[in-house]
Amino acid sequence: MNVSDAYLADPSARWREARLRRPPDGGGVPQSTARQPRRAEGETVPIITQGYTEREYLLSGCASTYSGPVTGPAVLTPAGHAGLLYVTRILVRSPKEPEQFSGRVVIEPFNVSTGADHDALWARIGARLLAHGDAWIGVTARAAAVNPLKRHDPERYADVSIPVNDIEWAILGTLGKLTKQHSRHGPLGPLAVRHAYLGGYSQSGADVSTFALAFGAVTRMPDGSPVFNGYFPAGHAASFTPLASRDSLVPAFEHVPMGAVGVPVVQVETQTDVEGFVAELGPDLVYTNVGGAYVRREDGDAPDDRYRLYEIAGSPHVAEFDSCEGGGSSFPTAAFLRAALRHLFFWAEAGIPPPMSERIVLRTADVVSEADVDAVGNAIGGVRSPFVDLALARYEVHAAPGPFCKLVGRETPLAASYLAARYGDVATYLSLFAERLDETIRAGFLLDDDRAAIVAAAEAQAESAFAVDVEEKSTGP
Repeated sequence: MNVSDAYLADPSARWREARLRRPPDGGGVPQSTARQPRRAEGETVPIITQGYTEREYLLSGCASTYSGPVTGPAVLTPAGHAGLLYVTRILVRSPKEPEQFSGRVVIEPFNVSTGADHDALWARIGARLLAHGDAWIGVTARAAAVNPLKRHDPERYADVSIPVNDIEWAILGTLGKLTKQHSRHGPLGPLAVRHAYLGGYSQSGADVSTFALAFGAVTRMPDGSPVFNGYFPAGHAASFTPLASRDSLVPAFEHVPMGAVGVPVVQVETQTDVEGFVAELGPDLVYTNVGGAYVRREDGDAPDDRYRLYEIAGSPHVAEFDSCEGGGSSFPTAAFLRAALRHLFFWAEAGIPPPMSERIVLRTADVVSEADVDAVGNAIGGVRSPFVDLALARYEVHAAPGPFCKLVGRETPLAASYLAARYGDVATYLSLFAERLDETIRAGFLLDDDRAAIVAAAEAQAESAFAVDVEEKSTGP
């Protein structure tokens, strides 16, 4: 195999040329740090605990670029033969002591849907990683993130340069190899990585899906083993990022089912993402976000096609957003993501297949679909839970008024008189809720780690719901 053939087969073939170095101190605070409390999209972003450390590096190298459909084959572009120079940044969160490290790392390309880097997956699964000694690495992979980084800290990020989005695939593969090679000069230093996973949420979930489908099977360690032991694309509806999108913030996504990639894939879609939506951006401009139901496929257990799809009934893509009507949604989407991620780990590391689940039942099915609903207005089918089976509210997964609000949830309390007729009183309801919650945990769709927090939230919600003024603040089925 000559050099060009190697680059064509594996976008990270130039990984040995890549270098890591610490950035200038600048203001001393990385953009998207987990050392300071913050909220994003209604989620409280986990803060690194005492036994963890957060470090930032600049990663530089030369990247090939590709064109072609996300289903392959990827074609090396003319510029890709020579390669494009880049300098990006990575943010590393890991246990301080080697004996506390699980041997597992999740790599996440930062989400740049709102312009600046956002650790959208960490915000939802970081608590699980911190509790089990796992490491996490976030990487700036999109051209649109460069200027926001420089505005955040002109000195710290002065050297960051990502000429086009198209080098993302090489950056992800290179970072995976550097992380897994177990070198003191790698991003995790003395920590020995046994299992590496690539995951993302929303826009970065689309990036992860593309990498898995287009490059996963050919991105290998020197010993021939896969760089990534599994993929966790979440909340990306039907969207795959095109191999070549230049510097666009919202590219013309491709829409295909996930294919076989040789290692386990666990995909989680909120009800928002299953349905998709249409948004008017102007008098003559309409944006269609194709729903995941349009490209559904069956689960798979073949050795080269291990795949699970979980569609979470009642869950919104985003819990809340200040400018959206309705006050947001209390549905704990993140808890379902944490449970699904554990299944990916067990499948890849111990060969334990995850449970299967129903798909959400559709009232209308097309490029944009609509879920069928029960008597109180909650989705039928999908991953079941006490939130929809023993509902205190109608969970809507699209808010108003603007296009972004189509991704945001809201909820309407059910009438107190209806709740009393159906459940009796608060104590009876909470007993039923706990029983159904434990069934959901045993089924594998929620974690016992999250049980106490879920029960506490249910107690507060029930106390309020049973006391709601029927005529002014609530609705019946």
